[in-house]
Amino acid sequence: MQLPLAVSLPDDETFSSFEAGENSGLADFLSALSQSGSRWRDNTAFSSLDNSPLAGVGITGAAGRGKSHLLYAVCHQLAFHQTRHIYLNLREYADWTPVIFDGLERLPYVCLDNIDAIAGIDEWEEALFHFINRVVDNHTSIFIWTSSIGPNHPAFKLPDLRSRLSWGITWQLAGLTDNERLNVLKKRAAQRGMRFSEQALAFLLTHCDRDLPALLAMLDRLDTRSLQEQKKLSVAMIKRELEKE
Repeated sequence: MQLPLAVSLPDDETFSSFEAGENSGLADFLSALSQSGSRWRDNTAFSSLDNSPLAGVGITGAAGRGKSHLLYAVCHQLAFHQTRHIYLNLREYADWTPVIFDGLERLPYVCLDNIDAIAGIDEWEEALFHFINRVVDNHTSIFIWTSSIGPNHPAFKLPDLRSRLSWGITWQLAGLTDNERLNVLKKRAAQRGMRFSEQALAFLLTHCDRDLPALLAMLDRLDTRSLQEQKKLSVAMIKRELEKE
């Protein structure tokens, strides 16, 4: 196996920090699955996955809905339970060659983030297709993947790849409401020990890009400024930071 260097995943992106909203069913499913480790087939709750042609779970949805967060959470829980696994972000495919998939089917869990990044690239699509076939044949590994497009999207040029991706279970993430976004900001601010007012967070939500990654990136900037100024997060501070954009 041509394994990449060890990846350090965000330690604050766990199941407990995931604001599920309408996606609670998927979050609960993935949490229970990763807790089960290699013995997941002993749990009848996963019979639908076991009976699928591919022991695969696809997580799809628009940017900022938490696809990578859930995959990080799965990996954190697998690591805690000492279950062998690998995480690869296919947005970094240019740093590797397609042989990186060779032998991964021997691992209990294979987590591939952003597989849409290799859509339309012949050699990568073919390598992913053959990897999935080996997962099916070996009956050993669970394949969990994320993508901004669904398994049948024509951006995946190889018809057989589209077919194989459809063999498992695919979930589409729903977007968060404004209240749920606000809860995410509160949780992240509390994790960082940031002092804030309800008015300040409400102002941030209504005046910043509502895309969740953009909101969290702004929260990072405000955390830095708050530490520099030794002041709690305020509307005035947010206004100053927004003026820089």
